[in-house]
Amino acid sequence: MKTARTACFLLAIALFLASAGPLSAASGLDSRIAQEEARMRVLEKQISEHQKRARQMGEKEKGVLTQLNSLDQKKKVTEQRIRVLELKLEKVKNTIAGLRAEVRLTEQELGEMMYVFENRLVDIYKYGGVAEFNLLLSSTTAHEAMETSYLLNRIALQDQAMISEMLQKKDRLIKAAAQMEQQEKELSENTSRLNGERKTFRNEINKSNVFLGKVRQERSLHEQAVKELLQSQKEIQQTVTALMRKKRDEESRNKGRSAQYTYLPSGGQLSWPVQGQITSTFGQRVHPVFKTKMMHTGMDIRAPRGTPVRAAGPGEVLFAGWLRGYGQVIIIDHGNNLSSVYAHLSSMSVREGSAVKKGQTIGAVGSTGTATGAHLHFEVRVGGDARDPMRYLRK
Repeated sequence: MKTARTACFLLAIALFLASAGPLSAASGLDSRIAQEEARMRVLEKQISEHQKRARQMGEKEKGVLTQLNSLDQKKKVTEQRIRVLELKLEKVKNTIAGLRAEVRLTEQELGEMMYVFENRLVDIYKYGGVAEFNLLLSSTTAHEAMETSYLLNRIALQDQAMISEMLQKKDRLIKAAAQMEQQEKELSENTSRLNGERKTFRNEINKSNVFLGKVRQERSLHEQAVKELLQSQKEIQQTVTALMRKKRDEESRNKGRSAQYTYLPSGGQLSWPVQGQITSTFGQRVHPVFKTKMMHTGMDIRAPRGTPVRAAGPGEVLFAGWLRGYGQVIIIDHGNNLSSVYAHLSSMSVREGSAVKKGQTIGAVGSTGTATGAHLHFEVRVGGDARDPMRYLRK
């Protein structure tokens, strides 16, 4: 699709391209009116296409916003899960610290019990059970002796039970601490994984924001194109009205009028309007300012600002003025449906209706309009259609 600026320029150019001979005959005006009406239909189609693309970009923008909202919600959920895991991790670490403290306390108690038990064993070894035997002998009755024996056995059994219980408790605490450490490891791994997911969501959000910016920019370009095309449509309608009024005036005059200059013969060669480096040729290209792919309807010749621009052939100046995007423009009708266009001029030295000779200075190189530097944009048109200038310039 051509950009709005290209469309505006093509339509504006068409206003000044005659079929053959001066714009004096009513038949020539009929042809121009028909051309303008046809171009209005093309313009209406382009407006419709740009409006459609703007709507599509609007829908795409909504889709990106929905995606952004979804990513943002996922990121928030992930961050909440991370906070929960971090709290659980803190709780597990506190539990592990408590278990380790309890293990140390149990080991201390067990050590004390073992110390008492070991001392008792040492006494038994030294005295061979004399102490216990003396306790039994000190009993006054058989019943008292049995009770003493029973108590001694209970003490021995209780010592063994307490030691066994403390050993089991220590073992349980060690196992519980190991389980907590495993849980701590799993929580740490899950936290790391979720942190990775959060980073991924952030990257996706950043990418979506960049894409959203491009979508909004493209939508804005299409909306601007619609505005410019609508303005061009208005200008063309005004031009058609003026042409029809001029036609009525021409019909009331004497139609027998001779031309004031000689047209370029059919098939004649055009001369170069300026000498310089060709920086852009005829055909599809990426626009140097708008960065969009579009049809380049002429050729660009780089030259210093102020370099004289000469008429490529004899003819009549159909237009000398300002066109949006192309700055100061001169259009020369060479006859036989052949016209040449000179754009981005810094100055113009001819006026509309002037007869010019081949090689005559008509202006100077500049960068008016939308241009990246001083150069001449040169076009050749046949019947209003852009052609490759290289086919018409002298080799």
